[in-house]
Amino acid sequence: MPPIVSEELWEKANNKLLSRSKSAKMYQKHQTKYSLSGKLYCEKHKCGFVRKVRHYKNKEDVVYWYCGDFHKTGRKDCCLCCLQEREVYNEILVSFQSCVKNKEIICSELLNLYSSFLKREKSIKQETELQDELKRLQIKKDKLLNLALEDIFSKEDLQQKELEIKEKIRQVEEKLKGIENKKIENGMTQKYNQILKENILKELEITEENLEIYIDELLDKIIVQENSINIIKNTKLSLPCTW
Repeated sequence: MPPIVSEELWEKANNKLLSRSKSAKMYQKHQTKYSLSGKLYCEKHKCGFVRKVRHYKNKEDVVYWYCGDFHKTGRKDCCLCCLQEREVYNEILVSFQSCVKNKEIICSELLNLYSSFLKREKSIKQETELQDELKRLQIKKDKLLNLALEDIFSKEDLQQKELEIKEKIRQVEEKLKGIENKKIENGMTQKYNQILKENILKELEITEENLEIYIDELLDKIIVQENSINIIKNTKLSLPCTW
């Protein structure tokens, strides 16, 4: 069967696809080079922001983000054409922290999910019933001696009844032992829950040190308007931050 396209055309098409693939990878790499890369968007000019670093002799370098249109043309045509990165970070930090202000409640709800299998009331009731049963069996066992002295039962019958009561006592004691072991396990669970709570609260603590991690995970984009910015999270929640 003859080929649908010539070998020369096939090679050209493949080279074109390869070129596009490389360009896309380079674009993606550029977009994610910094935490705010590809996230700042000028609503007026429908363009992104460009990152620039200003170097100073007597103080630390300062990072700025410029509206793409302003960076290209030099026209200061929008109110917030230049944003200092640190100020943007501060706005994002306040916005994120407001979302986790109820972190104690969030933490408690998570821990309740983990510990819902612990039914302490049920365990206490079961333990009480078993202890009462054990007392009844001990009384029955003590009465056997009186029955033996009064010759009400034969020796063989008494021995059989004693064996039956001892077996029941053993079973009840095993169950009580199991409940006691569970108490110890629950005590350990409470200890683990405390450690888990500390770790959850630590994870919910958004600070300047870990802010960029949350920006990468939670921040969708920042729409820069004439006099304000809108921080759009991945949850599609918009929080206006007026400057």
